Amino acid sequence: MKVYRPEIDGLRAISVIAVILYHAGFTVAGHTLLPGGYIGVDVFFVISGFLISQILLTEIEATGRIDFLKFYARRARRILPALFAVIFATIPLAYYFLLPLELTDYANSIGSSLLFGSNIYFYFTAALYGEPNTLLKPFLHTWSLSVEEQFYIGFPVLLLIVRRYLKSKFLPYVLLVAALSFVLCIVTVRHDPQQAFYSPLTRAWELLAGTLLAYHEVRRGRTRPRPLLAAAGLILVLGSLIFFGKDTVHPGRLTLIPVIGTCLVLAFAGQQNAAGRLLASRPAALTGLVSYSLYLWHYPVFAFWRLTSLNFDNGDKLLAIVVTVLVAVVSFVVIEKPFRHTRRSRALWITLSSSVVTIAAAVLSAITMAGFPHRLDEVYSPLAQANEARLESTFLGLNDNIQAGKPIVFIIGDSHARNWSIALKNYIDADQYQIVAISYLNCLVEIKNDIVRAPSRASIYDKYCIPFEKYINDKSLLSRTKAIFLTSLRPFEYTVNPFRFELLSWMKSHSDDARIFVFGNYFQLDESHSCLGLMFQRKSDASICLREATYPPANQPLEQLPFFPSDLAFTYVDIVKLHCDYDKEKCLTSSRGVPFITDWNHLTAEFLTTLIGDILEKRTADLRGDGLLDFLVPPHARQSERTASSQPNAGRTSSASP
Repeated sequence: MKVYRPEIDGLRAISVIAVILYHAGFTVAGHTLLPGGYIGVDVFFVISGFLISQILLTEIEATGRIDFLKFYARRARRILPALFAVIFATIPLAYYFLLPLELTDYANSIGSSLLFGSNIYFYFTAALYGEPNTLLKPFLHTWSLSVEEQFYIGFPVLLLIVRRYLKSKFLPYVLLVAALSFVLCIVTVRHDPQQAFYSPLTRAWELLAGTLLAYHEVRRGRTRPRPLLAAAGLILVLGSLIFFGKDTVHPGRLTLIPVIGTCLVLAFAGQQNAAGRLLASRPAALTGLVSYSLYLWHYPVFAFWRLTSLNFDNGDKLLAIVVTVLVAVVSFVVIEKPFRHTRRSRALWITLSSSVVTIAAAVLSAITMAGFPHRLDEVYSPLAQANEARLESTFLGLNDNIQAGKPIVFIIGDSHARNWSIALKNYIDADQYQIVAISYLNCLVEIKNDIVRAPSRASIYDKYCIPFEKYINDKSLLSRTKAIFLTSLRPFEYTVNPFRFELLSWMKSHSDDARIFVFGNYFQLDESHSCLGLMFQRKSDASICLREATYPPANQPLEQLPFFPSDLAFTYVDIVKLHCDYDKEKCLTSSRGVPFITDWNHLTAEFLTTLIGDILEKRTADLRGDGLLDFLVPPHARQSERTASSQPNAGRTSSASP
């Protein structure tokens, strides 16, 4: 007979509270509260491995078989009703608040969670867990449920095979698989941390740690509670939550600490010792009972709160937690508990089946209709969207037909290079210079033996990295390069791609003494909001994005920024100062119906074209002094050239000029 152990629910309570506080991201005096709260999921894995293995091993010891139908029915009762409730509750919110691409991603994440594969989906969509943009994905947290579900699917089958055919070798085989999983985790986290994070193969050892403990208890009975070992285990878990952080390699060797700590608590905590009594206390045990509902609801609540709040501060975070607790308790009482213990099996399966069909229909509709883009028409006209998309699609063709012998202007950068290149090509003196535009977006750039290597982080970025490596190593292009334009996100601050100024120095050393221009950024939002999202949610134009912009500060001391290249000669082009001198009342917010940004930081191609033209027209003297007009032609001058070229004998007059 199974004996209820309230201390396990207390351990669940610690885990879920840690995860919720971590995802809330409370800040106190500039420091994040509980930076290692993500370890709560690892504690959950060990507990799940222990409890599920205990159930299966007990059954197989007693009967020699596993009732798969009963086992999976029990799992379905436990997992699906509450999960479906969260999905149904968030569908209308998603339709009302999420942009088309976000809604499509949301639909895909729901579909993958129904198929027990959301961890795989989030890995292949490059969702970097813990980054600000992932906090806006309402179902990112289901990755851990999918890992557990994959364990539930595979482990019983393997258990039965080993029990029937390799009965005496169960323990060594489980130890071997756990060891292989741990080694794979250590190796994988070095070259692909996201795969190590999401993969069931690199997480299996945590679940199997619980399996080993369950095997010991089923075969030999529960170990006598030991106060010191139970306390040590609790200290290891709590210490991991407090002292682990963003820079901790995880999962990895250090993940052994909370895993071992959890095993010690499960093995040795009981009513006879202080650690067990603390965990079994009524508040802790009750919280543990509701832990699944708390975990399911907290992430969507936080995500939609962040989406709709311009300042998700500590007060908002506290309110979001209160709402999460209230909704989770109602969900537990009204949905999770009744469905889990109902005897009306037929009604249960009809309800679950109809829910699956309804959710699948909603998911397929959202994906098929590309997120229902017509919802944006009120704030961003289809014509403007189409024109901007057409402009942006021209980037990869900018380097076609490079003319031999012509002086070169290189435009280089990260994801910002695309639209900057498209806009700048309209003003670079094409009669004198050939444009070469390249992006190192998600390229692993390294300069070695006077050669630049730039393999892509994933195959979807080959379209940028292959041309980048080709043109950057073309010495014939570099030798006739007269100017290099760097277009990067926060060039002196952005911690990704720190090689950018080393790369510029290397390019300059191979050029005909090229001049370097570093372009500053226009106004940006914080990473938790997109301009189009604000416009859509508040039915406003892009002026709301300019009002809420948090970057850049006026008169920022560039020399004090972490990546300022003091040993590199360059000209900084402060586009905000040149355009409107940081006076938001005078700054443009859109061009031909296209907002200045649609996400939180990338300027649109249409807007950039207008912005650069405006600066060239109004600040000609300043730009001439900086030398930029040696390469760019103001719109009025270009128009004069076009007018002159259309006149009779224009070609003869031009050729006679000195």
